[in-house]
Amino acid sequence: MRFIAVVALLLSFSGCASVSMLPKDVSEVNFEAPEGKTGWSQYEHVETFHGYNAEQVYEAAKVGLGNAGFSLRVADISKGMVIGEHGMTAHDWNVIGGVYFRERDQDTQVKVIVEGSKDIGFSGDVTSDGWTGKILKGLRDYLNDTYQSILKIDKADLK
Repeated sequence: MRFIAVVALLLSFSGCASVSMLPKDVSEVNFEAPEGKTGWSQYEHVETFHGYNAEQVYEAAKVGLGNAGFSLRVADISKGMVIGEHGMTAHDWNVIGGVYFRERDQDTQVKVIVEGSKDIGFSGDVTSDGWTGKILKGLRDYLNDTYQSILKIDKADLK
C-alpha cells in the first residue's frame, strides 16, 4: 500500500513543467511557426516591437514575466532569452514561460512560449492561453513607460 502511494505521488509530479521543456537559445526558436495553442498545455505568441533594441527588450522581458507572476529562472541576453516559472495555479502544478528575442533593423521581434504542466487533472488540458498576453502586456507597459516619451515625441506638439 505504501508503495502504491509513493508511485502515485511520483506520477502526479511527473507532468510538471520545467525549464528543460523550452528552447535554450533564440536560434532554436521558429518565429514563423503557428501561434496560439501549439501543443498540450503549450501556447506561443509573436510580436514585433518597433523602435526598440535587444537590450531594451531584454530588460522589459524580465519585468513582463515578473508582472505576470513569474519568478526569474534563466536570463541571458547573448542567447536572446529570458525564462520564468509561475507556481501552482487553479489548473496547473506550475507554468514555465520563455521570452525569446532577436533584433532586426529598427525593431526587435519577440516570441513568448508558455508550457503548463502535462498532467490531466480534473479539468484536462486547461492551461490558460492568457499567459502569453499577460507577459507581452508587461513587456509593452515597461517599454512604453520607460522609453515612449524619449522615442515618440512629436515636435509639432511642442509649439
